[in-house]
Amino acid sequence: MKISSISFKEPPVYHDFPPLYEGLGLPELSSFIQQRFEFTYTLGKVERIGLGCIRFYKRQGNFEVHIPDKLPGMGPIKLRKLNSLLLEEAKTAFIENIESGPEKRKVYYAEFRRPRKDAE
Repeated sequence: MKISSISFKEPPVYHDFPPLYEGLGLPELSSFIQQRFEFTYTLGKVERIGLGCIRFYKRQGNFEVHIPDKLPGMGPIKLRKLNSLLLEEAKTAFIENIESGPEKRKVYYAEFRRPRKDAE
């Protein structure tokens, strides 16, 4: 398996969660920066195109690659190997995009609480 190319589709997006959620310790409810990309990979003699995104979790300080769609010919072991290859390839370019990006697109997550029964 080989990664031929990676191209980012859009600028990084900053996902900010309220401190209430940050304190729960769940990585999926932690603030992160995400950027989508398209990649070309070779599996055997066939070259294919896939879509994915790379995330940097601010609080934990770690990077993750997510591939939303199933890829033909990819089982769980090959998918783990592909994720690690994509992380190696995309990490430095992603960091450069974060540092040099003049426009910051943000997504805010709000707290949704029920009003107290005695408050009217």
